[in-house]
Amino acid sequence: MADFFQEMIGSIDSLSEEQLQELLSILNAKQSTKKLKAVSNNDYQGTIKCEYCGSENLKKHGLRGDKQRYYCKDCKRTFVIKSTPIIQSSKITEAQWKKLLRGMIQNLKLREIAENVDISITSVWYNKHKVCSALLEIYKEQDGFVDIAECDEYYTPLSFKGKRDPEFFIKTLGRMPRHHRNYAEKMMYLQNSGCWNELKNDPERIQQLIDSVETKLRGISKEQTCILTCKDRGNNLYMSPACIGRMDVNDVKKHLKGKFAGDSILVTDSHTSYPEFARSEHIQLEQIPSGKHAKGAYNLGRINALHSRLQNHWPDKSNRLLATKYLDLGLIFFWWLEKNSNLTIQEKVEKLYSEVASVISNTEYKDIPNRELSLNTKGLIPKKV
Repeated sequence: MADFFQEMIGSIDSLSEEQLQELLSILNAKQSTKKLKAVSNNDYQGTIKCEYCGSENLKKHGLRGDKQRYYCKDCKRTFVIKSTPIIQSSKITEAQWKKLLRGMIQNLKLREIAENVDISITSVWYNKHKVCSALLEIYKEQDGFVDIAECDEYYTPLSFKGKRDPEFFIKTLGRMPRHHRNYAEKMMYLQNSGCWNELKNDPERIQQLIDSVETKLRGISKEQTCILTCKDRGNNLYMSPACIGRMDVNDVKKHLKGKFAGDSILVTDSHTSYPEFARSEHIQLEQIPSGKHAKGAYNLGRINALHSRLQNHWPDKSNRLLATKYLDLGLIFFWWLEKNSNLTIQEKVEKLYSEVASVISNTEYKDIPNRELSLNTKGLIPKKV
């Protein structure tokens, strides 16, 4: 057995990048299964923290059902470890799960998936977020890069879809929600907003808010979210929300630091953040001049094609656009689709099911709307919206 193990370790260097990713996903699934067995046997040896205050100053405190109960010596509250595999802990069957995953892969609307799976729209929404959270856990590092890597920003509108707090829009964003309303409806919204006492004696401010529904800032502004994307010729890929508005070198370093091999060549547009980043990583940089499509043999064809596919996946002028606080979840799923684009739909369904089936999740329904933004807000809006 020892000889077999050493032989297996020695063969890792000969694996391709795609084979390494496959091996990593299998190992992650095995590790999650072992954690699950430990939890079910009340013998979990990981770092347990109080779910209320985060303290590790705990002691065992009897059982709740068949699960170990813990007492926090700091906040004086009790809890049980809620970690269970996503699919095992749900009430829908394996067949229903695979129909749901198929609908996600085909980019169907929530209502269409709900009809196909025969569950509520709310359940579809919740389980989609659980699946994406599991992928974010499995692939949180995404890929590193070798050879020639193209890097560029993709901008999508800042979205507060589902937000119903008028004071947030009027006081924090300085505008009204971007709904199509006539003048009377806009005035009624302001009068019922809770801010009317401050607004009623300021007609210029009222007019500004009314006009803000149609007004869109030109160019890159605080009304846009920057997604940093990078892709090389070996199909290594990185996609993540970076910031609100225009990014700077600190945003680039936060996301891409340490991801390039020493002989990599980074190809970018003329953004001023990339030269300093390339120097800090000791890699060659080739920047395409503004107004040009290429620089010798270097171009941004792959990354532009990626942006086109992302645009088709989330059309800006439709209700398919994700709320900004869920952007990292949507992007990791799109990342997974790109990484597995060579598979048939059925193969994707089976692979996705096998990857997320045993992932341990602490996500509860009430936690999803309260999650923090995963990007640099630059102090323009709160982390929780």
